Amino acid sequence: MTLHRSPSRRLAPGAADVDRAVAAAQGLRGLVEAHVTPERVERYLRALCVAPAPSSVASLCRSPVLERLWAEDGAFEGTPAHFDPDLLGTGNAALITGAGDGVPPLWFVAHLDTISYLVRPAEGGRYPLVPFCYHLTESGERPAEALRYDPGARRMTVVARGTLLSLDGQPLFVPEDGPPLRPGDRVVPVAPVTVAADGTVTGHLDNAGGVAALAVAAPVLARAGIAALFAFPDEEEGPGASGNQSIGRGMSRLTARLDAPDLAVVVDVQQAASPDLPPGTPGRPGAGAVLSEFSSLARGAVTPPPLYAAARALFDRLEGDGARVGEPGNAYTSRSDDVSLMLRTQSILLLGFPGTDRHFDRAVPSANLGDIVALAKAVVYVSALGAMMAGGGDD
Repeated sequence: MTLHRSPSRRLAPGAADVDRAVAAAQGLRGLVEAHVTPERVERYLRALCVAPAPSSVASLCRSPVLERLWAEDGAFEGTPAHFDPDLLGTGNAALITGAGDGVPPLWFVAHLDTISYLVRPAEGGRYPLVPFCYHLTESGERPAEALRYDPGARRMTVVARGTLLSLDGQPLFVPEDGPPLRPGDRVVPVAPVTVAADGTVTGHLDNAGGVAALAVAAPVLARAGIAALFAFPDEEEGPGASGNQSIGRGMSRLTARLDAPDLAVVVDVQQAASPDLPPGTPGRPGAGAVLSEFSSLARGAVTPPPLYAAARALFDRLEGDGARVGEPGNAYTSRSDDVSLMLRTQSILLLGFPGTDRHFDRAVPSANLGDIVALAKAVVYVSALGAMMAGGGDD
């Protein structure tokens, strides 16, 4: 019986493993540059931002958007990619690339749902709301819509427009039109999408930016023959409770049905660094994508040092290939779907793009288009680590 052997690549990747991953990633550069363009990322981002997707109906609202965008691009023609808006009956949309049966051991995850509010009975013409999210608007007004499911159309439709009013942190909906609201309706803040000359984007970006990055990256992996699961959970947002499982419940339903991945990359908006820092500072919008070591002050996932070092080395060496990935530059990174994965695997990377006011805190959410482009490229390149993690054997 062997009592000891040298650590596997999974536990302790070596310099040669990183070299192989860099070479594999660089071999994808031609496909990346041809497909991951600012114009395409902006088109996907705009379409997703203007499609409100409350938790538990996000796939119903946004899966048709993804399917339309991919069809317009002929994104998966000639590849064995498969998209399911309700994978294994979990309510989560998912795309699988690569040939072969079963679910690949490389996962990319970006939640499909947006913040939303449940409706309580009206009081004096205003509806008290129950946040199905972390409500971060302390005070002020935000444009909002009330959505209701229409069985005839089989989709969520707008039944009222009005204002999301927050008084000392308590949310209310003040309708301007429409019928009385009722249980089953969802209130969502809305905002137009704007893109400035410097790349600054405003709109409902959480997590449209992460979904857009994965949606643009996925066809590149498909054309390269790389097997991966792209999961778009239907319910990441959740009530502001202390327990991890108050959020990320959509992904929890999926992890309960599948074997643990060799590598999971969770993609979400991350809090931007202070605007007082010089332009180009990692974590400030416009400086590139971001890679966090841990989330929620270690209450969420914590990437093991060997995996983090390998990812950091990969991105450092690929910066000239368009994979601009820096440190987050913020003292806090929020939990995301990583809370649903961390009890199944320790091999989790937290990739994202820096943004501000992600839940309409003080203003309309904002980010930078160039960072989301860099994120999409980074998603493709980090797939090279997946093969290393799957190797698992001794050097």
